[in-house]
Amino acid sequence: MKNTDMKDKKTINNYIEKRRSVRIRRSKLLQKTQNIEYKIAISTEELEQAFELVTQQYINVGLHKKNNQLRLTRYHLLPDTKVFIAIRKNDDYTESVIGTITMVTDRLMGLPMDELYKKQLNNLRASGLHLAEVIGLSVSPEQSAIQNNIVVYLYKICLQYARLRHINDLLCSVSKKHIRFYEDLLLFKPVGEILPYSYANGQLAQGHRLDIHQASKEFKEVYSGMEFDADLHRFFFTETKEFNRPKGEGEAMTPEQMRYFFEKRTQLLNNLSSRDKLILQKEFKKINREFIY
Repeated sequence: MKNTDMKDKKTINNYIEKRRSVRIRRSKLLQKTQNIEYKIAISTEELEQAFELVTQQYINVGLHKKNNQLRLTRYHLLPDTKVFIAIRKNDDYTESVIGTITMVTDRLMGLPMDELYKKQLNNLRASGLHLAEVIGLSVSPEQSAIQNNIVVYLYKICLQYARLRHINDLLCSVSKKHIRFYEDLLLFKPVGEILPYSYANGQLAQGHRLDIHQASKEFKEVYSGMEFDADLHRFFFTETKEFNRPKGEGEAMTPEQMRYFFEKRTQLLNNLSSRDKLILQKEFKKINREFIY
Protein backbone atom coordinates (compact mmCIF):
# COMPACT_ATOMS: atom_id res chain seq x y z
CA MET A 1 0.00 0.00 0.00
CA LYS A 2 1.31 3.47 -0.84
CA ASN A 3 2.20 5.86 1.97
CA THR A 4 -0.51 8.28 0.84
CA ASP A 5 -3.11 5.50 0.94
CA MET A 6 -2.01 4.53 4.45
CA LYS A 7 -2.19 8.16 5.52
CA ASP A 8 -5.70 8.54 4.07
CA LYS A 9 -6.85 5.36 5.79
CA LYS A 10 -5.40 6.55 9.10
CA THR A 11 -7.16 9.89 8.65
CA ILE A 12 -10.50 8.17 8.00
CA ASN A 13 -10.04 5.95 11.05
CA ASN A 14 -9.35 9.03 13.16
CA TYR A 15 -12.56 10.61 11.86
CA ILE A 16 -14.49 7.46 12.73
CA GLU A 17 -13.12 7.46 16.27
CA LYS A 18 -13.99 11.14 16.65
CA ARG A 19 -17.45 10.54 15.19
CA ARG A 20 -18.11 7.84 17.78
CA SER A 21 -17.52 10.42 20.49
CA VAL A 22 -19.96 12.91 18.99
CA ARG A 23 -22.97 10.55 19.14
CA ILE A 24 -25.53 12.76 17.46
CA ARG A 25 -28.57 10.82 16.40
CA ARG A 26 -29.81 11.20 12.85
CA SER A 27 -33.37 11.60 14.07
CA LYS A 28 -32.28 14.83 15.77
CA LEU A 29 -29.55 16.26 13.55
CA LEU A 30 -31.13 15.65 10.16
CA GLN A 31 -34.74 15.97 11.24
CA LYS A 32 -36.80 17.87 8.70
CA THR A 33 -37.44 21.40 9.90
CA GLN A 34 -41.11 22.15 9.30
CA ASN A 35 -42.19 25.32 7.47
CA ILE A 36 -38.59 26.44 6.90
CA GLU A 37 -37.24 27.37 3.49
CA TYR A 38 -33.52 27.66 2.73
CA LYS A 39 -32.64 30.17 0.04
CA ILE A 40 -30.46 33.06 -1.07
CA ALA A 41 -31.66 36.35 0.43
CA ILE A 42 -32.81 38.76 -2.28
CA SER A 43 -35.21 41.32 -0.84
CA THR A 44 -34.16 44.19 1.40
CA GLU A 45 -36.33 42.77 4.19
CA GLU A 46 -34.66 39.35 3.98
CA LEU A 47 -31.18 40.88 3.98
CA GLU A 48 -31.98 43.21 6.86
CA GLN A 49 -33.41 40.43 9.01
CA ALA A 50 -30.32 38.31 8.29
CA PHE A 51 -27.88 41.13 9.11
CA GLU A 52 -29.78 42.07 12.27
CA LEU A 53 -29.79 38.45 13.42
CA VAL A 54 -26.03 38.13 12.96
CA THR A 55 -25.35 41.47 14.62
CA GLN A 56 -27.43 40.75 17.71
CA GLN A 57 -26.14 37.22 18.16
CA TYR A 58 -22.53 38.26 17.72
CA ILE A 59 -23.00 41.05 20.27
CA ASN A 60 -24.50 38.51 22.69
CA VAL A 61 -21.41 36.28 22.54
CA GLY A 62 -18.86 39.10 22.44
CA LEU A 63 -17.89 38.78 18.78
CA HIS A 64 -19.15 42.24 17.83
CA LYS A 65 -19.09 45.59 19.62
CA LYS A 66 -22.42 47.18 20.44
CA ASN A 67 -22.38 50.34 18.33
CA ASN A 68 -25.82 50.60 16.68
CA GLN A 69 -24.37 49.44 13.36
CA LEU A 70 -25.09 46.27 11.45
CA ARG A 71 -22.28 43.73 11.29
CA LEU A 72 -21.28 44.12 7.66
CA THR A 73 -17.90 43.91 5.94
CA ARG A 74 -16.45 45.27 2.72
CA TYR A 75 -16.88 41.75 1.32
CA HIS A 76 -20.66 42.21 1.47
CA LEU A 77 -20.28 44.81 -1.29
CA LEU A 78 -18.92 42.25 -3.75
CA PRO A 79 -21.53 41.33 -6.37
CA ASP A 80 -21.05 37.58 -5.95
CA THR A 81 -21.22 37.50 -2.16
CA LYS A 82 -24.31 35.47 -1.23
CA VAL A 83 -26.35 35.64 1.96
CA PHE A 84 -28.12 32.33 2.60
CA ILE A 85 -31.07 32.26 4.96
CA ALA A 86 -33.38 29.90 6.77
CA ILE A 87 -36.78 31.55 6.64
CA ARG A 88 -39.78 30.37 8.63
CA LYS A 89 -43.32 30.75 7.30
CA ASN A 90 -45.42 31.86 10.25
CA ASP A 91 -49.08 31.10 10.95
CA ASP A 92 -50.02 34.74 10.31
CA TYR A 93 -48.55 34.47 6.77
CA THR A 94 -45.49 36.55 7.66
CA GLU A 95 -41.95 35.26 7.23
CA SER A 96 -39.04 35.42 9.68
CA VAL A 97 -35.34 34.83 9.05
CA ILE A 98 -34.24 32.42 11.78
CA GLY A 99 -30.81 31.45 10.46
CA THR A 100 -28.19 32.77 8.08
CA ILE A 101 -24.71 32.26 6.68
CA THR A 102 -22.81 34.28 4.06
CA MET A 103 -20.43 33.01 1.37
CA VAL A 104 -17.62 35.20 0.02
CA THR A 105 -15.95 34.04 -3.19
CA ASP A 106 -12.21 34.64 -3.51
CA ARG A 107 -11.50 37.57 -5.81
CA LEU A 108 -8.99 40.44 -6.04
CA MET A 109 -10.12 41.64 -2.62
CA GLY A 110 -9.13 38.33 -1.09
CA LEU A 111 -10.93 36.76 1.86
CA PRO A 112 -11.43 37.75 5.51
CA MET A 113 -9.14 34.91 6.63
CA ASP A 114 -6.23 36.52 4.77
CA GLU A 115 -5.76 38.67 7.87
CA LEU A 116 -4.40 35.66 9.79
CA TYR A 117 -3.62 33.00 7.21
CA LYS A 118 -2.54 34.79 4.04
CA LYS A 119 0.46 32.51 3.50
CA GLN A 120 -1.63 29.36 3.78
CA LEU A 121 -4.35 30.75 1.51
CA ASN A 122 -1.79 31.91 -1.06
CA ASN A 123 -0.40 28.37 -1.15
CA LEU A 124 -3.88 27.07 -1.97
CA ARG A 125 -4.32 29.76 -4.63
CA ALA A 126 -0.94 28.91 -6.14
CA SER A 127 -2.19 25.34 -6.56
CA GLY A 128 -4.98 26.67 -8.78
CA LEU A 129 -7.74 26.12 -6.25
CA HIS A 130 -10.92 28.22 -6.32
CA LEU A 131 -11.67 29.31 -2.75
CA ALA A 132 -14.66 30.67 -0.87
CA GLU A 133 -15.15 31.58 2.78
CA VAL A 134 -18.29 31.35 4.88
CA ILE A 135 -18.87 34.07 7.47
CA GLY A 136 -21.70 35.36 9.63
CA LEU A 137 -23.26 32.06 10.70
CA SER A 138 -26.10 32.71 13.10
CA VAL A 139 -29.29 31.03 14.31
CA SER A 140 -32.08 32.68 16.27
CA PRO A 141 -31.95 31.80 20.00
CA GLU A 142 -35.67 31.05 19.78
CA GLN A 143 -34.71 28.03 17.67
CA SER A 144 -32.33 26.51 20.22
CA ALA A 145 -34.12 23.15 20.06
CA ILE A 146 -33.28 22.78 16.37
CA GLN A 147 -30.18 24.97 16.18
CA ASN A 148 -27.85 22.25 14.89
CA ASN A 149 -30.49 21.16 12.36
CA ILE A 150 -30.59 24.67 10.90
CA VAL A 151 -26.78 24.87 10.86
CA VAL A 152 -26.35 21.68 8.85
CA TYR A 153 -29.10 22.68 6.42
CA LEU A 154 -27.42 26.07 5.90
CA TYR A 155 -24.15 24.28 5.21
CA LYS A 156 -25.97 21.99 2.80
CA ILE A 157 -27.12 24.91 0.66
CA CYS A 158 -23.61 26.43 0.90
CA LEU A 159 -22.05 23.23 -0.39
CA GLN A 160 -24.57 22.97 -3.20
CA TYR A 161 -23.88 26.54 -4.26
CA ALA A 162 -20.11 26.05 -3.96
CA ARG A 163 -20.25 23.02 -6.23
CA LEU A 164 -22.44 24.92 -8.68
CA ARG A 165 -19.76 27.63 -8.85
CA HIS A 166 -16.92 25.07 -9.12
CA ILE A 167 -15.40 26.10 -5.81
CA ASN A 168 -12.74 23.66 -4.60
CA ASP A 169 -12.27 24.64 -0.97
CA LEU A 170 -14.68 26.08 1.57
CA LEU A 171 -12.98 28.08 4.33
CA CYS A 172 -14.18 29.42 7.66
CA SER A 173 -12.78 30.85 10.88
CA VAL A 174 -14.07 28.98 13.91
CA SER A 175 -14.24 30.22 17.48
CA LYS A 176 -12.34 28.05 19.91
CA LYS A 177 -15.39 26.46 21.54
CA HIS A 178 -16.85 25.33 18.19
CA ILE A 179 -13.70 23.73 16.75
CA ARG A 180 -14.70 20.21 17.75
CA PHE A 181 -18.07 20.47 15.96
CA TYR A 182 -16.39 21.53 12.72
CA GLU A 183 -13.57 19.00 12.86
CA ASP A 184 -15.34 15.97 14.29
CA LEU A 185 -18.73 16.30 12.62
CA LEU A 186 -18.25 18.40 9.47
CA LEU A 187 -14.69 17.10 8.83
CA PHE A 188 -13.10 20.51 8.34
CA LYS A 189 -9.30 20.58 8.72
CA PRO A 190 -7.37 23.32 10.55
CA VAL A 191 -5.46 25.80 8.41
CA GLY A 192 -3.21 27.35 11.06
CA GLU A 193 -2.87 28.12 14.74
CA ILE A 194 -5.55 29.42 17.09
CA LEU A 195 -5.11 33.20 17.13
CA PRO A 196 -6.87 36.40 18.23
CA TYR A 197 -9.00 37.60 15.33
CA SER A 198 -10.23 41.13 14.67
CA TYR A 199 -13.36 39.84 12.89
CA ALA A 200 -14.13 38.01 16.15
CA ASN A 201 -13.66 41.18 18.22
CA GLY A 202 -10.23 39.93 19.31
CA GLN A 203 -11.45 36.54 20.50
CA LEU A 204 -9.55 33.35 19.69
CA ALA A 205 -10.38 31.63 16.41
CA GLN A 206 -8.82 29.15 14.03
CA GLY A 207 -8.98 28.93 10.26
CA HIS A 208 -10.43 25.75 8.76
CA ARG A 209 -10.87 24.38 5.26
CA LEU A 210 -13.01 21.75 3.59
CA ASP A 211 -11.66 20.28 0.36
CA ILE A 212 -15.04 19.66 -1.24
CA HIS A 213 -13.94 16.90 -3.63
CA GLN A 214 -12.01 15.06 -0.93
CA ALA A 215 -14.78 15.69 1.59
CA SER A 216 -17.26 13.79 -0.56
CA LYS A 217 -15.03 10.72 -0.31
CA GLU A 218 -14.35 11.17 3.39
CA PHE A 219 -18.01 11.71 4.27
CA LYS A 220 -18.84 8.53 2.37
CA GLU A 221 -16.17 6.58 4.24
CA VAL A 222 -17.16 7.95 7.62
CA TYR A 223 -20.94 8.23 7.45
CA SER A 224 -22.29 5.83 4.84
CA GLY A 225 -23.48 2.47 6.09
CA MET A 226 -25.07 1.14 9.23
CA GLU A 227 -22.33 1.99 11.72
CA PHE A 228 -23.53 5.58 12.11
CA ASP A 229 -26.98 6.99 12.65
CA ALA A 230 -26.42 10.18 10.59
CA ASP A 231 -25.63 9.65 6.91
CA LEU A 232 -24.15 13.08 6.32
CA HIS A 233 -22.66 11.97 3.00
CA ARG A 234 -26.09 11.47 1.50
CA PHE A 235 -27.35 14.61 3.23
CA PHE A 236 -24.62 16.96 1.99
CA PHE A 237 -23.70 15.47 -1.37
CA THR A 238 -26.98 14.33 -2.90
CA GLU A 239 -30.15 16.25 -3.70
CA THR A 240 -33.13 15.30 -1.56
CA LYS A 241 -36.77 15.99 -2.37
CA GLU A 242 -37.51 17.20 1.13
CA PHE A 243 -34.86 19.92 0.95
CA ASN A 244 -37.00 22.95 0.26
CA ARG A 245 -35.04 25.58 -1.66
CA PRO A 246 -35.56 27.38 -4.97
CA LYS A 247 -32.84 26.92 -7.58
CA GLY A 248 -30.82 29.91 -8.76
CA GLU A 249 -27.68 31.91 -8.10
CA GLY A 250 -29.16 35.06 -6.60
CA GLU A 251 -28.32 38.63 -7.57
CA ALA A 252 -25.99 41.43 -6.50
CA MET A 253 -27.39 44.11 -4.20
CA THR A 254 -29.29 46.83 -6.01
CA PRO A 255 -28.03 50.45 -5.76
CA GLU A 256 -30.96 51.19 -3.45
CA GLN A 257 -30.01 48.31 -1.16
CA MET A 258 -26.38 49.45 -1.07
CA ARG A 259 -27.37 52.99 -0.14
CA TYR A 260 -29.67 51.72 2.59
CA PHE A 261 -27.28 49.24 4.21
CA PHE A 262 -23.98 51.04 3.72
CA GLU A 263 -25.10 54.64 4.22
CA LYS A 264 -27.92 54.34 6.76
CA ARG A 265 -27.20 51.13 8.69
CA THR A 266 -23.38 51.23 8.85
CA GLN A 267 -20.44 53.61 8.51
CA LEU A 268 -18.41 51.07 6.55
CA LEU A 269 -17.92 53.37 3.57
CA ASN A 270 -15.75 55.65 5.71
CA ASN A 271 -13.21 52.82 6.01
CA LEU A 272 -13.30 51.74 2.37
CA SER A 273 -9.88 52.28 0.80
CA SER A 274 -9.22 53.56 -2.72
CA ARG A 275 -7.94 50.10 -3.60
CA ASP A 276 -11.17 48.51 -2.35
CA LYS A 277 -13.21 50.90 -4.50
CA LEU A 278 -11.12 50.13 -7.59
CA ILE A 279 -11.56 46.41 -7.03
CA LEU A 280 -15.31 46.79 -6.56
CA GLN A 281 -15.54 48.85 -9.74
CA LYS A 282 -13.81 46.04 -11.64
CA GLU A 283 -16.02 43.36 -10.11
CA PHE A 284 -19.23 45.21 -10.98
CA LYS A 285 -17.99 45.87 -14.49
CA LYS A 286 -17.82 42.09 -14.97
CA ILE A 287 -21.60 41.89 -14.52
CA ASN A 288 -22.22 44.98 -16.66
CA ARG A 289 -23.08 47.18 -13.72
CA GLU A 290 -21.54 50.29 -12.23
CA PHE A 291 -20.34 50.39 -8.64
CA ILE A 292 -22.14 53.39 -7.19
CA TYR A 293 -19.33 54.57 -4.91
